[in-house]
Amino acid sequence: MAEPKVKNIINILTNRPSLESEFAVESAISELNKINNIEELKELASELARANYKQSHFIANALEIMCTQQENIVFYERKIKKKAPLIKRLKYILFGKD
Repeated sequence: MAEPKVKNIINILTNRPSLESEFAVESAISELNKINNIEELKELASELARANYKQSHFIANALEIMCTQQENIVFYERKIKKKAPLIKRLKYILFGKD
């Protein structure tokens, strides 16, 4: 049975977003640029700032939990690995075989 590989969080987080996601963001920015009413822009900016703060807080907490869980997994994987029996180790030392 193949061991599941733990994905590297940093590699996942630094991947570029898909072209569809980038297009959606650029479309939203284009729509914002068309707005001429300053009061409406201020209201949208305030809402975006609040949403950004909440998302940042959520992501930071989620990452902390994931890192802790990954540390626990590595710790328990190391703890589970057992040494070979004494006879098997002696055979390996004496004869170079298992």
